[in-house]
Amino acid sequence: MIAIEMKFPTGKLHATPWGRHVNEGSVEWPPSPWRFLRALLAVWHHKFHDVTEEEMRALISTLSTTPSYQLPVTSNGHTRHYMPAEHDKKTKIFDTFIAVSPDDPLVIYWPDVELSDTQKTLLTQLVEALSYFGRAESWVIARLLPEYDGTINSTPLNGHGVQKHQELVRLLAPTTQSEHERWRAKMLEDLQQRELKAKQDAELKKKENGKKFIPLDKVMITPKDIKKLESTLPETVFDALHAETNDLRKAGWNRPPASEWIDYVCDKRMTSSSKPKRLIQKKELPTVARYAIAGSVRPRLTEALWIGERVRTSLLKISDAAPVFLGRQKGSDEKAPAQGHLHAHYLSESNKDPQGRITHITVYAPQGFSESDENTLNQFNRTWGSGGHDLQYVLLGLGQPEDFGGLDEKKGQSPILAGSDTWISRTPFVPADRLRRAYQLIDPKERHRCELDLARMIRKELLRRNWMSEHLRKLVKIEAILTPDTAGTRLGGTHTTWLKFKRNRQKGGGRQGDSSGFGLKLTFSEPVRGPIVLGYGCHFGLGQFLPE
Repeated sequence: MIAIEMKFPTGKLHATPWGRHVNEGSVEWPPSPWRFLRALLAVWHHKFHDVTEEEMRALISTLSTTPSYQLPVTSNGHTRHYMPAEHDKKTKIFDTFIAVSPDDPLVIYWPDVELSDTQKTLLTQLVEALSYFGRAESWVIARLLPEYDGTINSTPLNGHGVQKHQELVRLLAPTTQSEHERWRAKMLEDLQQRELKAKQDAELKKKENGKKFIPLDKVMITPKDIKKLESTLPETVFDALHAETNDLRKAGWNRPPASEWIDYVCDKRMTSSSKPKRLIQKKELPTVARYAIAGSVRPRLTEALWIGERVRTSLLKISDAAPVFLGRQKGSDEKAPAQGHLHAHYLSESNKDPQGRITHITVYAPQGFSESDENTLNQFNRTWGSGGHDLQYVLLGLGQPEDFGGLDEKKGQSPILAGSDTWISRTPFVPADRLRRAYQLIDPKERHRCELDLARMIRKELLRRNWMSEHLRKLVKIEAILTPDTAGTRLGGTHTTWLKFKRNRQKGGGRQGDSSGFGLKLTFSEPVRGPIVLGYGCHFGLGQFLPE
């Protein structure tokens, strides 16, 4: 049995997962076995020059089996600040971390691993010499426990399935030496074939240009070529653990050689008392939860509908289908939708993004979030993305629309929560009711009839929403934006038509009268507070309006 205890005296762990940028807002938790072994090697190289390589190889080989963890209570935190860069430019840093009590330890546990007395002494020296773990600001105090009989709340999945109280995470771990040797032989064979093909292509190009060339059947891979290719592939797991992350990324590796992704199950993260700051008094239920979003490939606002669905799915899973996130009536017919649209809306925002990508997610529920709902919102931090591009979410705060709304996007304010007397479509309005007929919009008279039909629907939509009844009273003008050159919105400095937007849900239903998207301009007698979201899919990001 081997158990290593780690405490973080600053109360923070900064650790960027493999394949993520430091500015994406993603934190590796639990810390991966790959990270731990690299930390031991770093300490060995810097502080224990008298320890032989053979001793370290034996220790690393023994510890290369997948451990289990006892995870402390944590919460997510982040800071935003500017740092100087080249040419006196300032770079905005999005620094995310795991917050943990300095007295609450992380335990890494190998129940079936046994070490010799010499190896135990060496491991004790190495872990006690660790000054930080993850990034340099993550100070750590570590020790080898003489025994451990505590609980375990994170283990490899091993085909057992994920229970309701658990969540799935992927951690980078070393493969066995035999698996690495098989992989290396296959990879070397592939690289030789690519090198041979490149040489043949070069000779073929010479032939096409009328230059002297070597016949293709005479082109060969030389021993020097093979040696060069072999040098790019580490011979052992121990060697692979020494590879620099930046060099691997530049070489295009999607993960380090001799590593593999291991699925772990963890108890759903319990948040500590260090929650995001409440912006309202305790007696008033918050109606807004606002998140910053990060990911290697953030989707554009055109995918707002599908992203809204994924956020809802994640919140339902965490909350065990709480009514505010589910949007169903309580009673005999649990499938009946809730009336008044008081349940959660999942609204994507693209604020000052040069490519029109989603920058924030606002979860808005006019009925308010209970304390248990708040716990769910605190735990939510990720959705699965297509092609492996997961999205990370950092909760910026809980409050009311006026706490976040404003037009200064550089200060992080949310335009969809601002106040204004003129609002214009940001995402397409898709009618929940049928248009009276298929209008020929090239005809001015038909466009006018369509405008009247859409105005009827807008008034009906406002009437359906208990929280926007005052808006209807103040509404003085509805204009439809129907010409091709204006029917759309600007994303990343480019006019994007409504046809580019996803307008049909992937799952679930919802009444939809027409799949076409329309743009509208609403004018009120005095400023009204957002969000204004209307029509089919409005709970998932369609039908959003911005102050003009």
